[in-house]
Amino acid sequence: MAGNGNSGRPGKPASLHILQGNRSKKNFDELINEIKAPPVPIEAPPMPSFLSDEAVIEWERVVPALMALGLIATLDQMVLATYCQAYADWLRFQRLIAERNAASADGLGGDVQTFKTGAQQMHVLRQLANDAEKRANAAGAQFGFTPMARRNLKTAPAPQGELFPNEQRDAASGYFS
Repeated sequence: MAGNGNSGRPGKPASLHILQGNRSKKNFDELINEIKAPPVPIEAPPMPSFLSDEAVIEWERVVPALMALGLIATLDQMVLATYCQAYADWLRFQRLIAERNAASADGLGGDVQTFKTGAQQMHVLRQLANDAEKRANAAGAQFGFTPMARRNLKTAPAPQGELFPNEQRDAASGYFS
């Protein structure tokens, strides 16, 4: 069987094709038209009311950057909320681990849990922090938040400014006409 709609790599948005140098040699005009009139409008999704304070801060930090890159739409509310809340959870657990480590004699109170029998295992706070980190990385990868996702991004060079200011340019154009 030759494959189905799930075969191969998932498609990239037009903005990523252009940022990465359009190695697939897609028609540049079609990519520009897709950016100008995307199938789903580039718009910030409404922020959910259930986000914690730290998740709200992260939402407000990343949404403008995603808007500038054209990588966000109102349909992305759930994955963005998942990322922001997972990030906030990770911060909270890291703070609790640091407090327990500072209070413990060996400095591992938040990392290692010792039972009455002497058996040791990873502390539940460390497990929760690791889970929050995995959730944040998985959701953030959807937007290119990981170093590997950004590795191939090539931003377009800034447009070159005018060689002469307006008055000098107008005077110089009179010499060549």
